[in-house]
Amino acid sequence: VFRPPKLKAEAAQRRRVAKMPSAGEAEDEVEVMHIDTGDMVKVKQVLDEAAVTALTEMDYVEDHWSDNTKLAVMFIACTFAMVAQFYPMPFPESRPLLAVCCAGYFLFSSILQFIVTFYDKDTIMFIMPRMETTGSHKPILLKSKFPRFEETYKLTIVLDEKDATPVEEGFYIGCLFDADGNFAEDLFVQAVQDLVQAFEEEQNSQTDKKEK
Repeated sequence: VFRPPKLKAEAAQRRRVAKMPSAGEAEDEVEVMHIDTGDMVKVKQVLDEAAVTALTEMDYVEDHWSDNTKLAVMFIACTFAMVAQFYPMPFPESRPLLAVCCAGYFLFSSILQFIVTFYDKDTIMFIMPRMETTGSHKPILLKSKFPRFEETYKLTIVLDEKDATPVEEGFYIGCLFDADGNFAEDLFVQAVQDLVQAFEEEQNSQTDKKEK
């Protein structure tokens, strides 16, 4: 579990607005993100967004295929609903049409729920393949878990292939937020980037073993 000893002290220091005076200019202020740490959903959202930022800063490109697929399925389901609602056919003549539209809406809504539940799961970011760092044409998955009433946020990076070896790390929430709810974002981003580098080293090691 990620528990750097100096993190709380640094977070407390970041609590104060950093002022950088320069000659002839107004003082620049750097504000620290503040949230209610009792809101578990908000805490996970903030950490997920920061984790995604960490990867984009390393020039990883998000793969929008999954999102586009879900949008297409949602659009088809909504089309069935709109036809059922607005098609100019009086009732009861419209019964067959309504039956088809209800069945279509239920089918595509079920497909969407299946994708979210069994394919996306805990994935917060699908990443385009990077052959130079992973030795694979498979996309990379960034996953997170933060169970209710838990104090550890778990982050996992793994290739989207069978029997892939994941690289994961647990982050203790008390080391990422101080008592006032100020978020040590830069420290968390650096820790995530270190985790990504460990993932790259693991993939390079496996690639070397395969070549031998």
